[in-house]
Amino acid sequence: MIEHHVYFAIFGFDHDPSQLDVLMGQNADDYWRQGESFSATVPEARRRENRWIISSQLDETASHRDHFEKLLLKLQRLQSQLNNLPDDCRYGIGVSHYFFMDDPTFYLPGEILDGFKALGFDISFDQLGLDHGPGN
Repeated sequence: MIEHHVYFAIFGFDHDPSQLDVLMGQNADDYWRQGESFSATVPEARRRENRWIISSQLDETASHRDHFEKLLLKLQRLQSQLNNLPDDCRYGIGVSHYFFMDDPTFYLPGEILDGFKALGFDISFDQLGLDHGPGN
């Protein structure tokens, strides 16, 4: 089984994240508010910062390529807004790739990587493999 989550987030600001809807010209797909609980199962875990999030909104079982393509299309429509973000905002692309298999490699074609680069994003990949075998 493989699960993918690909999103763009704006963070590092002190106001309510929904206020960025006006600046960006659309509602976020998700908001994180500082101090909110991450989940009902672990209510003591709290969000440490505000975030305004646009995601691919594809099913988590869709391919990573499909997630990146959909997110790229959404961000290309927001290019002028991205260029005018306030100085107090940080932003970037987030990727979660959960895999349960022997070969976790993946590939993105050059045109997708070039599309993100044209928007000012450098894409790099780092993988973390967690082993839950005996003795770990």
